[in-house]
Amino acid sequence: MIYIIGAGPAGCYTAYFLAKAGNKVKVFEEHREIGKPVQCTGLVTNHISEILRDDEFKKTIANEINSAKIVAPNGTSAEIKLNECVIDRKKFDRYLASKAAKAGSEIHTTHKFIGIKNNELIFENNKVIKLIRLNKDDVLIGADGPNSCVAKSTGLFNKRKFLLGMQAIVESNGFKKNIFEAHFGNICQGFFAWAVPESGKRIRIGLATKTTINARLHFERFIKDQLKDSKFRIVEKQAGLIPIYYPRQKLQKTINNYKVYLVGDAAAQTKATTGGGIIQGLLASRILADSIINGKDYQKEFKKKLALDLWLHLKIRQTLNKFSDKDYNYLISLIKKEKVKKILQSHHREMPSKFILKLVIAEPRFLCFFFRMLL
Repeated sequence: MIYIIGAGPAGCYTAYFLAKAGNKVKVFEEHREIGKPVQCTGLVTNHISEILRDDEFKKTIANEINSAKIVAPNGTSAEIKLNECVIDRKKFDRYLASKAAKAGSEIHTTHKFIGIKNNELIFENNKVIKLIRLNKDDVLIGADGPNSCVAKSTGLFNKRKFLLGMQAIVESNGFKKNIFEAHFGNICQGFFAWAVPESGKRIRIGLATKTTINARLHFERFIKDQLKDSKFRIVEKQAGLIPIYYPRQKLQKTINNYKVYLVGDAAAQTKATTGGGIIQGLLASRILADSIINGKDYQKEFKKKLALDLWLHLKIRQTLNKFSDKDYNYLISLIKKEKVKKILQSHHREMPSKFILKLVIAEPRFLCFFFRMLL
């Protein structure tokens, strides 16, 4: 039996592949409703359409994005043409859960995973404690988010670090429907701020910072600045932790006679540049399922297929964290160059290994940042 903790995208996509291959799969979700609470901008690159090709996925798309406006601290900006989308996370998570269920997975909601003791999984279900005994050759998969209880219970949590993300869903008139904004500099120390439209009347405004910084202060200031000239209504506020990719993260472990794996946010498989992890979680889910089905080493397969680009995202983020506002102004002045924009527009952001050297060749002044990244 394969037990998956967490019915988010990574958990359900892993369940889909494993059940489709004939495995008995049970998925346990803490919340009553799959897809809630939402703690994500939902902005994904067009690479997702290469992973999920069916019509049901298209129904989860809330908005199409064709441009990004990159805003420097001094107010100048670079606009880059894109082909991306904003997904409705509630619909998206339920779509993947439906795929998993149709493939044969059992999905159990209101089951909060508490831990493991004496080879038994411990759940709280409607205030009642339930125990499930792990038998020989059973598999436990942690897909239970940044603060993964599976990782903590099995000694796989490590010294991971987090960002704190906060956003508001805002209704107003006059939003540009097909362009999202990213703001850099001291407006949001340690990361960036965003404005991602769901439609011409609804937008997701937020930011992420290091957990040691007063995120709420930056958040309220950014919202006020973004909405100062409009009448608006805040529909909902959301917040959550974003795990920072850790190259030495152990993804698997054998305990007694059963195996444990981590995937998605539970494994910190996120892009350190943007905090995005939906696509990385889906790709890792496919790698994990293939490893289990075909007896491969998941850690090695992940390293072979995804680790390089996640490491590059991390190195870029570590470099950006050293930037002053002056550095950001200079960086965005380079991004405004047509030859640079052409490269950025022809590659999705998931895999910097495909374009980072092209940027340096096209604009040698990027070398000053490139050398700082390698230090």
